[in-house]
Amino acid sequence: MKILIIGTYPPRKCGIATFTHDLFQSILDHSNEVEVIAITDGTETSFPPEVKRTIRRNEKSDYLESAEWANQQMYQCCILQHEYGIFGGEAGEYILDFILRINVPIITNLHTILQNPNPMEFNVIQKLSILSDKITVMTQRGIDMLEKVYHINSDRLSLIPHGVPNFKSTKEEAKTILGLEDKIVMLSFGLLGRNKGYEIAIEATSKIRSDNFVYIILGATHPNVLKEEGDTYKNSLMQQAGKLQLSGKVFFVNHFVSDETLQQYLKACDIYVTPYPNESQMSSGTLSFALGAGAAIISTPYWYAKDLLDENRGMLFDFNDVEGLATCINNLIEDPKLMESYQQRAENFGKAMSWMNVGKQHLSLISAINAPKSKVQSMENQDKTLKFLDPGKSKKLISS
Repeated sequence: MKILIIGTYPPRKCGIATFTHDLFQSILDHSNEVEVIAITDGTETSFPPEVKRTIRRNEKSDYLESAEWANQQMYQCCILQHEYGIFGGEAGEYILDFILRINVPIITNLHTILQNPNPMEFNVIQKLSILSDKITVMTQRGIDMLEKVYHINSDRLSLIPHGVPNFKSTKEEAKTILGLEDKIVMLSFGLLGRNKGYEIAIEATSKIRSDNFVYIILGATHPNVLKEEGDTYKNSLMQQAGKLQLSGKVFFVNHFVSDETLQQYLKACDIYVTPYPNESQMSSGTLSFALGAGAAIISTPYWYAKDLLDENRGMLFDFNDVEGLATCINNLIEDPKLMESYQQRAENFGKAMSWMNVGKQHLSLISAINAPKSKVQSMENQDKTLKFLDPGKSKKLISS
């Protein structure tokens, strides 16, 4: 099959770019022809060869021209990565112009689902769902929310988990490579910003009783944050660690690491923590990766964490609860069998989330939506679509 994927893409440094690249590779590994249209904000200097075209975020004409170009390429499917902030127009509405004009089946992957959308956000997601052949989300909670909040029929929705890499090193090998052989390692990783809650984890570290415990924060400041305020947040974390006299306990790896190095840190960690302060987070690639690496996970109860860590696959503590986090960490350190049980459950569950399996699930979905439909079914679907579109765009849909 010849497949098109649309999203931000490396060298862009953001979670969606990483996801898009990993999805590209997972489908390519199943012997398919895969190409990419990259959404650009102008900061990227060059793209790898699989990127055949770019769309400038705020240039509406780029969306229209790229759709016309895609119609000439004989794609069997287009997989769109949707996240707030990466598309132009109000609530990212420019992407609708692309979807209205492309003549191949569309799968839209929603990375964020707002529980209380404003009218424009609601309208864009509803239209996306109707113009797409399938909407994919990463948790059952996402499906439930799309049905209840956005009134989207369940037959349009599919659950495909966030992919995780195939880890090649053992924990012992990874610790040796990183010089952490004698340490109990807790890790957080991801681009730094004030929505991460790392200050809670740093304060909790001051209450850990083990002399061998270290906490590593892996990742540079998010590029968008860097533009707005520089390294202010990172510097505040470093100052906090200094005031708490955590030299030798808290370490900052302040740069964007390679996939290989990231996997080594993930395998080396005994405990992984996401102390995020915001409940309404529908996905987290970092949490998924840590699960696949077989870490004992401690997290605040944001939506994705509650779903992923269900059935005792991890430990939850309340938002902004320093004492609660410290208690979880100390309990794991002081009971190695307890820590090992969490690590084993995480690793076992993570195997089903491998990028190889996620690629297979996307290909199965593509095969299903490419199956011939009856004329009656097609007319029924079109009738449902027209009820949600304004008259001008309804005409465009009919003529396409």
